[in-house]
Amino acid sequence: MDKIYEIVAAPRTGRTLVLLVVLFPFLAALFVSLFGKRGRRVALLLALVHLGLTASLATIASMHLTTRDEISAGQGTDLAKFEPAMVPGARAGDDGRTAWTLMSLTATPPSAGRAGPFVQFFVGVDGLNLWLVALTSFMVIPAVLVSWESVTERRGAFYAWLFVLQGAAVGAFLSFDVILFYVFFELTLVPAFFLIGRWGQGSARRDAARKFFLYTLAGSLLTLVGVIGVVVTNPDPTTGQITFSLPDLMANVQHWLHAAQAEALAGKPEKLAALHQTQLWLFVALMAGFMVKTPIFPFHTWLPSAYGEAPVGVTVLLSAVLAKLGTFGILRFVLPLTPDAAIAYGLPVVGTLAAFGIVYAALCAYAQKDMKQMAAYSSVSHLGFVVLAVFAFNTEGVAGSVLHMVNHGLSTGAVFALLAFLADRYRTTSMTQFGGMMGRFPNFAVLAFVLCLASVGLPGLNNFVSEMLMLAGLFRADAPGNHHYALAGIAAFSIFLSSWYIMTMLQRVFFSPLKEPPAETPGAAPPADATGRELIAFGSLAALCFVLGVYPQPVLDTMKADVRIVTRIGDDARARVGGAPKPTRVLVAAEPPPAPKTGKTDR
Repeated sequence: MDKIYEIVAAPRTGRTLVLLVVLFPFLAALFVSLFGKRGRRVALLLALVHLGLTASLATIASMHLTTRDEISAGQGTDLAKFEPAMVPGARAGDDGRTAWTLMSLTATPPSAGRAGPFVQFFVGVDGLNLWLVALTSFMVIPAVLVSWESVTERRGAFYAWLFVLQGAAVGAFLSFDVILFYVFFELTLVPAFFLIGRWGQGSARRDAARKFFLYTLAGSLLTLVGVIGVVVTNPDPTTGQITFSLPDLMANVQHWLHAAQAEALAGKPEKLAALHQTQLWLFVALMAGFMVKTPIFPFHTWLPSAYGEAPVGVTVLLSAVLAKLGTFGILRFVLPLTPDAAIAYGLPVVGTLAAFGIVYAALCAYAQKDMKQMAAYSSVSHLGFVVLAVFAFNTEGVAGSVLHMVNHGLSTGAVFALLAFLADRYRTTSMTQFGGMMGRFPNFAVLAFVLCLASVGLPGLNNFVSEMLMLAGLFRADAPGNHHYALAGIAAFSIFLSSWYIMTMLQRVFFSPLKEPPAETPGAAPPADATGRELIAFGSLAALCFVLGVYPQPVLDTMKADVRIVTRIGDDARARVGGAPKPTRVLVAAEPPPAPKTGKTDR
């Protein structure tokens, strides 16, 4: 496989593809805005082109990631850090570091061996972001298809903002510079604000857009404070310089923690206690923006109005992609940069809020009369499950949470896409106005059953695999003072709750006596079953849910090494928080043993 990778995917090819995947949506936005009313066909074509670029990148990257063993992914060093592949601007022989500097805080240029105080265009691929980028690329296609008839005003501008939203999300997922990530993270607010406020479907769309923007901006500003705090308090141990490179920042954080742990074991715990106090405040600041973005109870109040007022195509992207920026940010930044605080306060505090939110949002979903609101609260409940698994900070929890981000993006995006079918025909998604749709629209009903059953975790469909992994991670969670069995029980109960409100909705809408809203025009022909365009949108989503439910192993294989990096950091943090010596590394037998430690930290 390595030989095939070297022949098919020369380093320059992979780096070019990464660059195109990031920049193409912004170029597409400029192009599609020129076409006005004809913009929807151009938007669909451009979305397919971007999907082709992403599929090529995923094929090449997966060959590399599945053959990258744990030794090459940081297992053989004392400091675990992410090692992105296919980095544009990488120097010869150093694929994991870029030379493209956007802003420098010093007159000294970047050196070949070490990063410094430079904001860089540092993007790359690893096992944690590859499939989220693929999800972002794919979900634009159903978003365009379900907006085909509902968006009639300024179509070119609508699809242009949709591509800007896609580009900002892709950039955030691929970023390995903490400032670059924050720029892309914040950039997602701008297109979402205009898409909700200008093309929203309700009378309160502008208020919903304003609330969404202000809530997420306030949380994100606190996250920026946390990012700067981590950078300033963790300088390079050799040069004393700060760095914005996430891999180097991870190494710096671990160096200072390991040094303080060594002093604590020697009877001088003051430095470790001070670092733990600092990490607590940095943890709170970092989590602020991610808790709002996910969202986690009680920071979820912007979501029902934003999802309810946004056009259905926009809601597809908000639920499938943007919500994952919150959980991804926790995994990518909070766990590696404040690991001891994540162990000490992740499950006990944030996990408790997430568990309460799981049950609260599920009960709210059951009480809703509007199917769009039901799906919105369902998303809050399911993402609380992901947050629990992330803070389990072990192999099953981290792998399951990454897989579930992809699976949930497909299933919840599909549920919102289904609602576009009813909204286009009846201009309402109120559950009380529908009944007997199984006989009325049989093709639509079959696809709706499959996608709704995927959402509740039916075995053989995608959510089942990731939910079982996340539950296993929660049952094996080991953090001081937490009640992980109770949290795991609540998470398992949430699966029943989601089945409860989803099956209730299916029974009311599809199997009750025939009932449908009155036609807008008296004497108009009855609405038709799903068109070819809609069958492609729903059918492709259903097919992916089935494939990932039956054979998720290729996705899991690509993330093994990077999951191991995260869990290594978690193991070390547990030892420090628990006052135990640093855990011993056990390498595979085929590899040489690590060199004996001399007291110096390798960089």
